[in-house]
Amino acid sequence: MLAASADAEWGIYVRFLDNGDEICIDADKQLDTMSLIKVPLLVALMRRAERGEVDLNRRIVLEEDHKRLGTGVFRLFDAGASFTLRDAATMMIVVSDNTATDLCLVATGGVDAVNACMRELGIVDVEMTGAALTWFRALAGSMDPELAGMAPGELARRGYPELGPAGMSDARARYHFEGGRPFSLASARGLGHLLTQIHEDRCAGTATCAEIRRILSAQQMRQEIPKYLWGAAVASKTGNFEPFIASDIGIVTPAVGAPVVMCFLNQRHRGLRALLEDCVARMAEAVTMAAEGRQGIY
Repeated sequence: MLAASADAEWGIYVRFLDNGDEICIDADKQLDTMSLIKVPLLVALMRRAERGEVDLNRRIVLEEDHKRLGTGVFRLFDAGASFTLRDAATMMIVVSDNTATDLCLVATGGVDAVNACMRELGIVDVEMTGAALTWFRALAGSMDPELAGMAPGELARRGYPELGPAGMSDARARYHFEGGRPFSLASARGLGHLLTQIHEDRCAGTATCAEIRRILSAQQMRQEIPKYLWGAAVASKTGNFEPFIASDIGIVTPAVGAPVVMCFLNQRHRGLRALLEDCVARMAEAVTMAAEGRQGIY
């Protein structure tokens, strides 16, 4: 089993959408989602837009306190830059932009609104636990307590303390292995059920689900599920905290055969980041080959 080759905790859920066959390995275990939680947030936001409660064409003027650490590009823009809420939703997924994430979270109505949306869809084991800012303050505060209460824009400007490569590595490991708060929590099965609803136009209207799939298909992080899937169409989202977490979820449509939902969650990995990412990529390749009828899963 490929997962056994990586020293990590796993949650795996695969569903072949033509016949409903499933592969489940600790699929109901809640793990740290990192940025995978941005898919439930996207669904909740798009459902609100569909109901006319938010306007995706509303323009946002970037402020310094909107900016967040980590992935994305909006934190590099000058204050005063203008973009639409739809742009923010797109950037939240395609480059996992954390500034865009918290802007979308405010528009959606907050953490409780996202969790309520998941319950409305019958998904009980996907739980948003806080904003991106909450997590970055916790991580930074574990290195320097002063940073835990710093204004968002100042935290984004200053970043983490200067600990040097070895010191930063040790600080991140302590945070992950010694009780640092998760970004959010979800099971592989719960996220798989959400992706199935997105594929089958059941989590929102047909046009809204198509828009969600379009955004997921534009995702730029290609080092995991899509890596070896030449000719396949992939709508996916990564969730990473290197080298401890390298998760990926997606809807894969092979060049031949029916679509497959794949959710590969992991955490508490000890080893090289590239090996964990490649493990996910090889599992996605094996599942896709099975969907195409080329060989069994190894």
